[in-house]
Amino acid sequence: MPKILVCVGDAQLFLLLRHLLANEGFDAQLVTRPCEVEASCRRNPAAAAMIDWTEGPFDRIALLAAVKSLAPSSAVILLSKHRNALDASTPTCDLLLDRPFVPGILFHFLRQLRYRHISADYDGDANDVLRFADLTLNLATVKVYKAGNEVSLTALQFRLLRRLMQRPSTVCQRDELIESCWPPHVEVEPRTVDIHIGHIRRALGGLGPELIRTVRGNGYALEMPYSNKALKPFNS
Repeated sequence: MPKILVCVGDAQLFLLLRHLLANEGFDAQLVTRPCEVEASCRRNPAAAAMIDWTEGPFDRIALLAAVKSLAPSSAVILLSKHRNALDASTPTCDLLLDRPFVPGILFHFLRQLRYRHISADYDGDANDVLRFADLTLNLATVKVYKAGNEVSLTALQFRLLRRLMQRPSTVCQRDELIESCWPPHVEVEPRTVDIHIGHIRRALGGLGPELIRTVRGNGYALEMPYSNKALKPFNS
């Protein structure tokens, strides 16, 4: 799972950002000091660096220049409380979020960023395509099709569906789905899995028969349409 450096001093803000990033397939790594951003970029560049532009005194121009120099492929996301926090001398950032920001703006940016780092999000060949009934999941393009129609899913929903399609007809327990689809340090309740599976079902709904079966008290499995409905004998 690709990581994003998050340099903020507000613990509640970090928890919110970590949740949003995890939903789109990114692992949030907290750094509390701007100098740690530069050190991390030098050691192991991340997919992006998210920096609170209004947090404490530091050489902002030098930091952005260092990030762009040490990790040219890393995106830079700036959080600001004031629209005039940036001036003409500031190096260009990839995304500026004015707090409070609309999560949809961040989601749109992260989905574009995800395509550039998809190889870090799954194990296997980049050309792999998973199929089950009329459902197709393309690992290279991170797209899902149902009955030939493209289905819009978040990165987390994509990973959940991918896990189910990797083991069709086998029950995937909720704990297993949590372990394979969420970052290791994120606490996830089993009920959260149910909610996201419900979102997937609604996204697939209307495009054909239901394919995700609930195994009560256990987990979920894919099931061919009507395969669980045995024909009843005719009694004359």
